[in-house]
Amino acid sequence: MADARESRSLADLVDAANGPLSDPMRNRHVGTGSRRFELYHFALSVCSHKVRTVLFEKGAPFVSHDIHILPPAMENYHPDYVRLRMQGGKGREMVTGYTGRSSTTTEGFDPCVVPTLVDHDADRVIVDSRMIGEHIDREWQGGTELCPARLKREIDREINIVDGTPHVAVLYGAHPDGDFRPAMLRKNMPGAHDYKIMKLMEGRSLAVGHPHLTAAYDAKIRKEAAAKVYVASPDLMRSATDEIIGIVGDLEERLADERAWVCGDVFTMADIHWAVSLFRLQWLGMGFAWTGRHALNDIERPRVAAYARRLFTRPSFQEAVIHWPGNPPSEFVQEFYQAEQASTANAVSQQRKEGEHGRDIKEENLTAAVLETMRGARTPRAQKVLNAFTRHLHAFLEEVEPSEQEWEWAIEFLTKTGHLSTGGRQEFVLLSDVMGATARVDLINHRFPDGATENSVLGPFFVEERPTFPNGADISGGVSGDPMVMTGRVLDIDGAPVGGARVDIWHSDDDGAYDIMMKDRDGLALRGLFRTDAEGRFWFTSIMPTSYPIPDDGTVGQLLKAANRSVMRPGHVHVRVEAPGFQRLTTMVFIEGDPHLDSDPVFGVKDSLVRPFVKTTDLRLPDGQKAPSPCYAVEYDFVLTKTT
Repeated sequence: MADARESRSLADLVDAANGPLSDPMRNRHVGTGSRRFELYHFALSVCSHKVRTVLFEKGAPFVSHDIHILPPAMENYHPDYVRLRMQGGKGREMVTGYTGRSSTTTEGFDPCVVPTLVDHDADRVIVDSRMIGEHIDREWQGGTELCPARLKREIDREINIVDGTPHVAVLYGAHPDGDFRPAMLRKNMPGAHDYKIMKLMEGRSLAVGHPHLTAAYDAKIRKEAAAKVYVASPDLMRSATDEIIGIVGDLEERLADERAWVCGDVFTMADIHWAVSLFRLQWLGMGFAWTGRHALNDIERPRVAAYARRLFTRPSFQEAVIHWPGNPPSEFVQEFYQAEQASTANAVSQQRKEGEHGRDIKEENLTAAVLETMRGARTPRAQKVLNAFTRHLHAFLEEVEPSEQEWEWAIEFLTKTGHLSTGGRQEFVLLSDVMGATARVDLINHRFPDGATENSVLGPFFVEERPTFPNGADISGGVSGDPMVMTGRVLDIDGAPVGGARVDIWHSDDDGAYDIMMKDRDGLALRGLFRTDAEGRFWFTSIMPTSYPIPDDGTVGQLLKAANRSVMRPGHVHVRVEAPGFQRLTTMVFIEGDPHLDSDPVFGVKDSLVRPFVKTTDLRLPDGQKAPSPCYAVEYDFVLTKTT
């Protein structure tokens, strides 16, 4: 016998689904006039973004049910909502697994997700965002025609690409080589699939006796169990990220054609899908797919960047996504919310005296109150830096939730670090080094083109008042050790020699000590300044350096011990090259085979900077002079980038 509730009229099913939805802020009539369309959606859902943008682009009013689909509420698992949604899934194959995508076409019909549209005039339930958008475009006579027949093939192709993008995978799962997602996701997503399965079991228990409904829950439970396995797989998460970067790269190439259906003279459904997709990627921290300069993608895609900005400023997208209530920004899209925030801040400031930021400070408004105090910063750069520092600091505290004792320990740690930064020791620089901050600043400020020698960190042992030597000189200063000969050339990016370049050299002895660390030594050693000859050559003799520990008797040592990290720097020679018309190069040459190359605590090693130091005999220097025999010989060409 058929389930009587499943055979009820659409109006009855809608009333039942709406029964638990009582919050007037999330259940309201948007626009004026017709109540034909009733939409069940979620503020943060990427598929809901598409449908809302279509509704605003068409100027179609609708009844909005902004239901919570994340833990703990999960209103989309209520049997009455599932029963309504299944009216639109009749005849469709139920979801059987997990692909990290949100399209019905790629995964099958999911009975427990959003969006769901009820068209009361057509007495119909539609359950796929693509089909909902196309239905509204056909049925609502107003606004922009989003699917013109002459462009249907091109539009369908672009939508297929967006629907095949694994947005959901990178939302729920962390990349194994570094979680680039917003702090809120890093904090809240672990364990989400277990919680969803538990809530699904609760919903299923309410559906016992109704086989069609319990079968729907069983399918969804299988999907979430598969999702839990998927997002825990490093290979699958790498593949999802790589696929997205490839999709954006392909879009960059297509945008070169400047076809009308991609944000040209005609704004289409394809543009809506791309707007939502690109914004979601930026929201997730994956804007590097087109900005480049990231460990996972170093290729800039300026056409995609320009396209995204045009899409994000579209009024319909602003209304449907950026300004939609309950759709929170992540730290990666703050700039697109600034106008709204500035407007709100201005309204608030009208009620305050200059410099005030309110008294009723709660956890949820503290960050905004602090940011309000930065509005009077002396320069735009100061405001940007202070705002970013505040947002990231508060996000860190929100994620970690330190105890008061832990926070006191952190303050004491920084205080001790400052006290240790005296004389020839700079513990704060060392802290910057081991946390990768020095390397990050170095990478930001030395984005050299392909073919140029890579930069590396300066380190704390560079000395301005160093001796100058002619090529071929011995710079060991009498420090004992195995002889070493370094020869090299300084070239431009085209391979032409750079004559007269200044080449600074400094390195440790075979105990890992630098001259300024040697208490019994008067004067400098193991360092010198050279000039390249007309062929761009320089050469010198010294002694072999070795790996050495960074200072670990202070706060940085505490940090490294707590993280179970190595304190050993691999053996290397520091090199700084300067020449008129070229960007300064600060780098190192590392000794091939050193056991610490893969665990450098200051993140200075790059494959291109590792060279063999080969033990040899009877070596001649470039000027014909004999080198010490035996000696360790290394040769390296340093390629400079011209200044712009």
